[in-house]
Amino acid sequence: MSIDQFFGYGPEAPFATNEVFTNREEQIGRCHRWLIEHSAREWPVPALMDFQRPAVNILAVAGEGGIGKSTLTRHVADLAVQGKLDGLPKNRACAVLDFADPDTSSFESLLLRVRAGLGPLAHSWPAFDVALALYWERKHPGESLAAFLGKGSVDRRRAADQVSGTVDQLLGGFGAISITYQVLDKLGRTVAQKAKLKSLRNELPALDPILDEPDPDRMLGYMPVLLSADLERARAKRPVLAVCVLDTLEIVQGLPSERGGLEDLVSRLVYLMPNVAFLAASRLPLGWHDPVRALGLTYGGAHRWPDLAGPVQLRLDGFDPVSANEYLTTRLTVDDRPAIDEAVRNRMIDGSGGSPLYLDLSASLYGQYLARGQTPPPEVFGLGFPELVLRTMRDLSETDRDLLRAAALLEAFDADLLQAMLPGIRRRRIEAFTSRPFVRREESVWPAYRLHDNLRRSVLDCDAHTPDGWTLGERREYLQRAISHLAKIALSIWDEEESASLAERSRRTVAAFLLLLRAAIEHDVLPPVLADLAYSLSVAGHWQVLASLPAPEAIPELTRLSAVARLTTRGDLNAEDRYQAMQGLVGEHATPESTDPFADYYRWELGTRAHVAGHLNEAIGHLSAITPDGSLIGASALFGLADNALRRGDYRQVAELMDKATDEGLDRIRVADMLGHTYIHNARFADAARLFETTLEAAQAAGTPLWEARALRHLALALMWYDPDRTLALVPRARDLNSAVGELIGVAQCDLAASMAHALRGEHTQAADLLNSAARQYEELGATGELTPAEAIRVLQYAADGRIDQATAIATRLAASAQGPQPECLPVWVQVTSWWASIPAPRDAALQWLDSTDTALQRWKEPLDRLRRQHRSVCAPLDVADREAFIPTDRLPGDVLDRTVRSASASPAFDGPPVQHANDGIINGERTVIKLQRRAHERLETALHLEQLRTATGIPAPQLLDYGTVPGGTWWAVLERLPGTHNDQPTFEQQRALGSMLRAWHSHSPAAGLRLDDPGALGVLLGWARRAVPHAYPAIAQRLSDACEAMPMTPIHGDVAVGHNALFDGDTLTGVLDPGAVEQGPPMLDLAWALAVDLPHGGSAEPLLEGYGEADRASLNALLPLMLLRRLIDTVALGLSDTDGQWIARHLRDNHPDLLALVEDELSL
Repeated sequence: MSIDQFFGYGPEAPFATNEVFTNREEQIGRCHRWLIEHSAREWPVPALMDFQRPAVNILAVAGEGGIGKSTLTRHVADLAVQGKLDGLPKNRACAVLDFADPDTSSFESLLLRVRAGLGPLAHSWPAFDVALALYWERKHPGESLAAFLGKGSVDRRRAADQVSGTVDQLLGGFGAISITYQVLDKLGRTVAQKAKLKSLRNELPALDPILDEPDPDRMLGYMPVLLSADLERARAKRPVLAVCVLDTLEIVQGLPSERGGLEDLVSRLVYLMPNVAFLAASRLPLGWHDPVRALGLTYGGAHRWPDLAGPVQLRLDGFDPVSANEYLTTRLTVDDRPAIDEAVRNRMIDGSGGSPLYLDLSASLYGQYLARGQTPPPEVFGLGFPELVLRTMRDLSETDRDLLRAAALLEAFDADLLQAMLPGIRRRRIEAFTSRPFVRREESVWPAYRLHDNLRRSVLDCDAHTPDGWTLGERREYLQRAISHLAKIALSIWDEEESASLAERSRRTVAAFLLLLRAAIEHDVLPPVLADLAYSLSVAGHWQVLASLPAPEAIPELTRLSAVARLTTRGDLNAEDRYQAMQGLVGEHATPESTDPFADYYRWELGTRAHVAGHLNEAIGHLSAITPDGSLIGASALFGLADNALRRGDYRQVAELMDKATDEGLDRIRVADMLGHTYIHNARFADAARLFETTLEAAQAAGTPLWEARALRHLALALMWYDPDRTLALVPRARDLNSAVGELIGVAQCDLAASMAHALRGEHTQAADLLNSAARQYEELGATGELTPAEAIRVLQYAADGRIDQATAIATRLAASAQGPQPECLPVWVQVTSWWASIPAPRDAALQWLDSTDTALQRWKEPLDRLRRQHRSVCAPLDVADREAFIPTDRLPGDVLDRTVRSASASPAFDGPPVQHANDGIINGERTVIKLQRRAHERLETALHLEQLRTATGIPAPQLLDYGTVPGGTWWAVLERLPGTHNDQPTFEQQRALGSMLRAWHSHSPAAGLRLDDPGALGVLLGWARRAVPHAYPAIAQRLSDACEAMPMTPIHGDVAVGHNALFDGDTLTGVLDPGAVEQGPPMLDLAWALAVDLPHGGSAEPLLEGYGEADRASLNALLPLMLLRRLIDTVALGLSDTDGQWIARHLRDNHPDLLALVEDELSL
């Protein structure tokens, strides 16, 4: 006796109930042949990666409800897995996906079921499990994947063990997984783990883009291909058969068709797993090949699904009389003989119309009579289906009738839900009811029980004809109890006292919301709590569920609710476009006068969208209309009003509103978050950081990934003003977590925080790139009302870097926009950027600082001062035309040089004879040498800095022995005389040695001396060009300025090559002499100048760069032509026009004719 029979009819039942399958031999044979054809195909990786191939791995069974579609597909799958179909592989497994289960509305749940169902076919699934582990950490941080899988069926527990084994082998265990892993080379802890993972990535091209994708939902949508690849790896070792049943598929087909929706994801599952045989059961034929339906599918169209228009869609009809009789004679037996007499069987067959469900219910009704010891009266059989259901209900006890009515109100139920609807019924009676044959059960989902849809609808239709049937009012009362019970479960996602994990609560919230929404559609009720649940799903990040909500045309209120909820998931839309679209959907249903049950939900969403789009006045109108009734959204209105006050700059009102908020649960998080932003706007950054730390701790304790993501990025926005190292440590996790929960604006804020932190560390190239990235994302998202806008940070960085004109232009534009209908930023940033750019500040009457304006001004100047104090490590625009300063480079008069050399030669450090006249700037002694200032721009500090650098780095520069000045300020220095000679035929090793020396020079810190971007410095560098080619000089100077702008700045020599200012003993570098007056510049300038001097003499770039190490090739390529041009100009004065000059001219003519054209006339080339 089966458990169902025992609890359905009792231990003394005089008959046996048997499982029967009949009249489907033709269809089974057809499926059998199809499975044989399927299992014979091979799918190597190139075939799996062909995303234009036709799909031939789905067979669909269509037919009316109750006709046996689910029974057939599941029976075929069972026969295949149990080895009862010949010609199939011996290793077999099956996964069943029943879309009548609310849990299957999540693609994550579907994919985990497939993974668990197919798990026995292979010992490991490395590609999929690595991706799953990374996905899970991104989507459910803090939740244990192994623990979650281990709670389910045997298959799921096996999958948990396999996943854990894969993670141990390839990643070093779950503890090694971090959502910050974006570079795949970082995955794995040991060499062996890295090697295994590298091999896996090389075998499967799809793995890298999936692991690199920061959005876990997008990642999940393509992960079936990894499961397919792992399966094919197992098939290569031994033949296996993988089957997947898609049951009640019409539920998915009835959803809106759009990319990323559930039908799109299910079709992806089938398409990306061509080595899995999918058996689909649906009331509707599959339309994935249809050109209209294909518009909403990633993989749609007739070229991908050519067979769907033909034989792979089976139409299932009812039983013929012979098969129906066979079913009934076998279904109930007494001593192996038919329990139902022939006359009653004939009545049943005549009334069934071939419906297996009808026959099953008829047999069940017959069994109820036998169980009571009664003779079944023939006249109660053979009635129409509703009449049969009515008869079945009448023959149930009063308690069971009520339980059946309650179960029929919703698409799924469990014992707790029945108890909530019928609290007077004892639990044991409820458990006995759920054991009846007509109650379908699936213990792996929640809620676990359901009735066949035909039976459920017939119960509702027939109930009015039973003597004790529920009145419409009673039905609504019981439905309201169900709604209250499910709402409590759904809203437990916010209850931090709940013992269940966030992942479990989250899944129940999804299931409860879908049950309530479908019940509302079916029973034409409008439970206001649906709005709170839609809000909860949005906050919890269930974008896929909201994107696939049904749109019931017959109930406009629910149609509107679904459409608005779907629109909230469209983070890819521009903020203004999304706001306008939402206004069009909602219309008058969000006005203060509206009585729509979901009006507050619409007002909240409109207020939120208006804030982001920069419409502060409209936002306050929407939010002020929300009813303060204690609901979830009603409580949120307080925060919406505070958000509006924050954006208007009324910080005192923000503080007042937050004083009214509770200090419990999520409210505690939101209060700290709101006040944190208030402190940032008041430049109280440390106070803000402490509040966001509180928010982060509370969010982690409450298990709310969305708020954890927000807290992390907001903490980074607070720290970026004064703690760059900690900011940069936080940003990777913050960026990934915000991407995971769909907060694209948060990703932009992470880039903004990182930009400011890099600027504080003097890493201006990275700062500029990240700032541009943040600004681009803000623009794409239309985030006009951003709390910390990119343009404000740009003003700060420009002002700190000396680009006052650019800073002023942006600040002026922001101030002007504030007077128009659509300001570019919030009022506080108009005020602050005006302070930074030193332009007249607009009136700040609208800004209500937490303290005084003067105090706020002083605090807001600190970030500017902090940036200005930082060593400027990138090159600003150069003083192209000596507009800011003119530094003369003329030779000093002879009498000045004579006075200077007499003073220098009298130094005790000089070991040569006294010198009266200076014929050159260098006077040699025995072991020492005198260097004189020869030109007006040369500075003693350069010689002093060289001595500091020599001592610190060991560079072979001459030791400074003595120095001094003469009246008038001209200076001299006595230096060590170094061994070695000049070499104008550079060797490989000499260039390599020069490169190594320049690396050490450029690495010295701190830098000192004249910067290339200082006023007048460019004229010093190009002093001879200023004289020799005066007409071309402005264009040359501008090109050099454009090339150098934003390049890193380091100490530079400025005038060295193998053939110039360098001494060698063979290939050994023995001396580096006479650095240029410009002591700080782009390091590639030194390499470019060395090549400009040495290339005409047989030098090459490779040895120089080999000695130098990692170099900025792009910067070098930009500067080398300009330094060749500079050298070409110098060759005239040096008498090298016919040698070096000709080589350079030919090179420029062949490669950079535009540069040569600048000087051809003036140099008479």
